[in-house]
Amino acid sequence: MSSKEYEDICSSYLIDKAKESSQNLTIGNSLSTLDDVDKGSNESEDSFNVLTIEPSKSTFNNGTSYINQDDVYIPHVAADIIPKKRQIVSTLNEGIEINAATNKITVYAFEDAHNHPLTEFNEENICSPNHRLSIFDQELIVKASTINIGATKAHKLRASLKGGYDNLPATKNDFKNFWRDYTNIVGPNDAQCVVDQLIIRRDNYQNFNFQYKLDDDVLNAMFWVDETGRENYSKFSDVISMDAIYRTNRYNMIFVPFTAINNHDKTINVGAGLISDETIESYSWLLEAFLSSHKKKPTMILSDMDAALSCSISKVFQGCTHRLCMWHIMSKMPSKIEADLVSNSDFKKRINQLVWNMNIKPSEFENKWDLMLNEFHLKENKWLADMFNKRDKWIPSYFRDIPMCGLMKTTSRSESSNSFFNVFSSPTNLLVNFMFNFDTALSKQRYEQKRLDIASRDSSPQLLFPNENLKIEKHASLVSFDAKDETIECECLYFTFFGILCSHAFRILIDYDIPMIPEKYILDRWRKNIVDIGFQKINQKWRVCSTEISNLLQDATSFFEKCVESVIHDKEKLQELVNSLQQLSETCGKDVSTRSTSIPIKDVIENIIGVPISSDVKIKVPNEIKTKGSGKRSRIKSAAEKAIAKSLKPKRKCKGCNQLVNHDVRNCPLNPSNVLRPFKKHQ
Repeated sequence: MSSKEYEDICSSYLIDKAKESSQNLTIGNSLSTLDDVDKGSNESEDSFNVLTIEPSKSTFNNGTSYINQDDVYIPHVAADIIPKKRQIVSTLNEGIEINAATNKITVYAFEDAHNHPLTEFNEENICSPNHRLSIFDQELIVKASTINIGATKAHKLRASLKGGYDNLPATKNDFKNFWRDYTNIVGPNDAQCVVDQLIIRRDNYQNFNFQYKLDDDVLNAMFWVDETGRENYSKFSDVISMDAIYRTNRYNMIFVPFTAINNHDKTINVGAGLISDETIESYSWLLEAFLSSHKKKPTMILSDMDAALSCSISKVFQGCTHRLCMWHIMSKMPSKIEADLVSNSDFKKRINQLVWNMNIKPSEFENKWDLMLNEFHLKENKWLADMFNKRDKWIPSYFRDIPMCGLMKTTSRSESSNSFFNVFSSPTNLLVNFMFNFDTALSKQRYEQKRLDIASRDSSPQLLFPNENLKIEKHASLVSFDAKDETIECECLYFTFFGILCSHAFRILIDYDIPMIPEKYILDRWRKNIVDIGFQKINQKWRVCSTEISNLLQDATSFFEKCVESVIHDKEKLQELVNSLQQLSETCGKDVSTRSTSIPIKDVIENIIGVPISSDVKIKVPNEIKTKGSGKRSRIKSAAEKAIAKSLKPKRKCKGCNQLVNHDVRNCPLNPSNVLRPFKKHQ
């Protein structure tokens, strides 16, 4: 704020005070203090054109208010009390310095142009002093970020919920500024805050496991899983998948979720981690944290062809079957073989039928593979030879004897889970906000699991063929049956692959008049009540991690919504509720005037994230991490940017057209050889 602007504010304030009071002020009248302005009078409008009480000019060099040579009033203001933008002061004594020698202030001049009409009632929201964010606005900005909605869209949403922009005191810039302040305050403490959040959960929630690793006080890796995730893993640990996700936070820490399949054949999360690099050491630490939490290894684990991850799995999960993702391997094939074979439909059909077939034995696969390579002259292809040497890591024929091996042949489940989490996350996230995003995504996943549990509990399956005329599949299979112990063995191995009896087995049970499926063929992992519905309760708010004020605000909002919902269809009761709320609002307004606007923003943010923000940071955020395949991180320039760059390039004189241009004689449009070039191509 300039000294002239400050003088205008002071002058307007003093004149307004004088007009409201009873003492007649005239030019040259002296006021002993600012409070004496209240004793002024408004007997004549003309008497207020100029008011002067000149300060002692002997104090010109003593740091007091003075009048310079151009007769401009320059108020002296101490550095620690200079008014700042949006600052509200109760009296002018907080904004200027009074002459200590005479204890007087001089009103030097009054400019009528600085006066304006009073603000109308319906214009209050437009005035800058009334631009303010309520606690609900602040919470909305942060909570909207958990579903990847920014401050600008949050402002539009809030305005819509409030019935229009006229009912919303805060502007779009106020929303954006709060998000900026939130990021600036939490940012330096980001790693410390997210670790504190998870430690609070570990200390207060049963069976919540959290581990983290530091590298010279810098967060290097962490792993966490809650009670529901551990319960799910104890029931569905036969096959899991893990795959890295990038660009979920501003530090490029790599997000690694562990994925399993539940009794509804849906993807579920059984743990998650963040690591700083994709080395054997980092992956080994993450797998060891996973193992120490769940206490047992999975039967089979799927991953991509990352060498560091493969080494870590063989090191930590000894005895566990490691399977490579077939999709990742097959997607590389077009770049590894000749172009004419890529477009050969017969070759593509042959190789796909061979590698994806679960019903052939390893020996049969090897014979057909050899015949195919000979037929298409691919014996010398190094990549195909390398994939054949690794065939026991990805070809389904080599997993025929592993129970539930048919549940996952690719990491598509992980890819789907990654896509699901990416909907809620953003590459600009702080770690604190990343955890908010993760909790929201996991809450949605748990809700879907709970919904399916209730639906299966309260309903019975419908038989496709309720009559005795059970249809048999077109293809038959060799089935052996022992009536004594009701043992069924089918050569299709469907039960081994998926844990469910095939149609061939059901045909045998019907023929032998067995009314119920033998108990040993009903695996626990497919039962309705395998996981108690109580584990799927929505406790993602983590109330213990929130402050008392935050929890009370949540309760107040919940009770208000319940009250409105209960009287929404009764106009009289709804009016009574409005009257009661109005009275309560007036009562609260008398007791607490504007305290909500004076809460420090740091306290507001602490209430939202649920942990204190300390100036003593013991855990630092990692530097930006460069992941595998990230390249130079240079953005592809648009055509417009290329044109601008070309126009800024220094020009030179062309000998062909004798002008300062961006070409030379070789590519000059006036060069005859360039004119005839298109015709020469067709000759």
